[in-house]
Amino acid sequence: MKLSFCALLAFCLSASAAQGQKGKNEPHVVTMPSFYKAGAFLEMGDADRMVYVTGLVDGFYASVLFGATDETVASLTSCTQGMDNKQLSAIITKYVKEHPEVWHVSLSVEAYNALNAVCPGGLRGH
Repeated sequence: MKLSFCALLAFCLSASAAQGQKGKNEPHVVTMPSFYKAGAFLEMGDADRMVYVTGLVDGFYASVLFGATDETVASLTSCTQGMDNKQLSAIITKYVKEHPEVWHVSLSVEAYNALNAVCPGGLRGH
């Protein structure tokens, strides 16, 4: 439960910061305090990764409370429709493994970048 809440809080903070970035499917670089760094995701067990992802995605959906647009949340919903937390965890794990240069960056930002990279049109909408 604590992990899910922390993931939600971390995402909500990063979602507002990421909104101002330009371009679709471009990685976002945001400097902020974070609960987890991207590299720590690779050290988690599968069950912990899925719990983190569940909290993170719940945070993504709640991000409108912190200023994300309905369009952005709709893009996420459309992109991840039919995916479960295991598949989302695999997408984020693959992205983080392939980008060791960001292991020191906030996990919530890199998880966003991972999903943004695989979603047609990106998570920012049309």
